[in-house]
Amino acid sequence: MLNKTEKRVVYLDNETLGYMYLTYTGERTYPVMRRLFQVLREGYVADRLVTPLSIDHVFPYIENNQIEKPFLNMLGELGQVQFHLRYTIKTLQLIRVINYFFDNIYSKPVWRDAFTADPDDKYRIGFNGYSAITATNVNQAMSREKNYSQVFEFIESYKEGKPVEEIASSHYRTLGEQFPDLIGPYLPAVGSAESHMSRFLSREEVKEIPEFHIISSILYPMLEAYGIEHVEHGLRDNELLAAEVVASYLPYCHYYVAKVDIAEVLSMSGIPETYNVRIYDHNESSLYRLIQDITEDNKRDTMKKEMMTRRTMFRRGGTKF
Repeated sequence: MLNKTEKRVVYLDNETLGYMYLTYTGERTYPVMRRLFQVLREGYVADRLVTPLSIDHVFPYIENNQIEKPFLNMLGELGQVQFHLRYTIKTLQLIRVINYFFDNIYSKPVWRDAFTADPDDKYRIGFNGYSAITATNVNQAMSREKNYSQVFEFIESYKEGKPVEEIASSHYRTLGEQFPDLIGPYLPAVGSAESHMSRFLSREEVKEIPEFHIISSILYPMLEAYGIEHVEHGLRDNELLAAEVVASYLPYCHYYVAKVDIAEVLSMSGIPETYNVRIYDHNESSLYRLIQDITEDNKRDTMKKEMMTRRTMFRRGGTKF
């Protein structure tokens, strides 16, 4: 798992947030959403949980160049941090792996790859970390995300029968050529940047960089299940693009709610074990399981802290009596 934060991170997909928003505004009532909102809010106030916001969350709630304020208020009650753009996360992951490959010292904490602020910051009552987000910024960000999406590059490569490591190598080579100012400073000073990138990208391990490991594990089974004709006619674009969202955010989460098809594929893969994350979909039974898991984990965390406190007290010779 890439997330080394002390709090537990809960990611909700757009469908789940949509049902929660209807309950939050009173337009409809879903008991499971009411309970989930309560659990997430209590965990956030108690400084145990955070439910991050992504640009993908906000985009559906823009109308007439205005973001629906109740939606931001709802997210403001559940979390205090925002995910970087997916493109930014991917680039920072690459920089981290390049540093590791060339034995460079890279002291930035892992959370900086994914979050705009430290998710371990103390909860502040009344603080809304999303107040600075504007409709214009969100629209521009989503446009950039689409421009740098690699999902359809994957699909074309899949049809051509290319292996994952070849797809990853080509993608990162293009990234290095387009943005040498981002990648260049982290390559060895002696020798050319081109030769260093070629040596790095020639390694088969490049396919294990989280975004490619996850997206290939999800997309290939989905493409086989859907049939290439449905993909070519754009009938499954929402599911395919959601797979790219998972590839960016999942490694930084403890609990991840995804589309039903994606959750099913993930559950049959080794990804939950690799990244130490639990997977759910937005069906009622799955969300009640999420609520139960969060509640039980909180009890275990509380007991563990109490035990550690007792051990520390006894080592110092202290006593409550």
